[in-house]
Amino acid sequence: MENGGKKIKAVKLYACGYCINDLGIVFKGQKKEKRLFPALAVLIEHETFGDILYDSGYSKLIYKNNIVSVLYNTLNKTYIDSENTITAKLRKDSKNPDDVHKIILSHAHPDHIGGLRLFKDYELLSTKKVIETLKTGGAFSLVFKNMVPDKNIKCTAVEKCSETTIFKNYFDEVYDVLGDGSVIGIELNGHADGQLGIYLPEFKILFAADSCWGPDLLSKVKDMRFIPRLIQNNYREYLETCEKLKEFSQRYPDVRIIYSHGKTEEKRYEQQA
Repeated sequence: MENGGKKIKAVKLYACGYCINDLGIVFKGQKKEKRLFPALAVLIEHETFGDILYDSGYSKLIYKNNIVSVLYNTLNKTYIDSENTITAKLRKDSKNPDDVHKIILSHAHPDHIGGLRLFKDYELLSTKKVIETLKTGGAFSLVFKNMVPDKNIKCTAVEKCSETTIFKNYFDEVYDVLGDGSVIGIELNGHADGQLGIYLPEFKILFAADSCWGPDLLSKVKDMRFIPRLIQNNYREYLETCEKLKEFSQRYPDVRIIYSHGKTEEKRYEQQA
């Protein structure tokens, strides 16, 4: 195997649109502060499977759901243009979107599934719960039908991990996403049922999706106001997941935890020689 025996050559982070919210409206005791929350998509350059995506960010379909889009953008002002979609950003990096044949999905909200229909022939990988939500959920579940992949797209539920991992004392549901140990999935419940975070052992990076909206907000989740609590699938589980992530981070400080809407710059991580 090339790349010194490593399974993943590089990882690239892309911000594909964003929304703006006031932290004072979200959390009690927080001063008014409008913050930009990017919609993260991650490209994984895999030696065996080629280019793989984790989530797909927003697309302009967020504006094309009639009254549902009006309500969504009133409560959660969203910004996305053609130049910042995931396919546009891949092309800018000389990547062909048609070469993406696997997409790992954290959960089925519009800032994660927005770009799925920009791709043609791929396999969608996620937990069984997320796939069921994607297929059967409606606007009240924040699943917008114009973003759901066509029926010809294969959806595969990830398999449980048979080996012991560093997550054994923290998370019950752990998956071997690609079957080769290169991408470990962790079920991060609370924000969405079956939400899938992924850990890349070769890079010591954990992509924690929307388990929290940023590392500096972990300590504030207990002060979340009533309406933002309703957005969570299960607020109690949301709190529990945040506590587990805090404990995990203290035990493994060398693991970089990246949240989908945290203050994360677009960046490329490459294997060290």
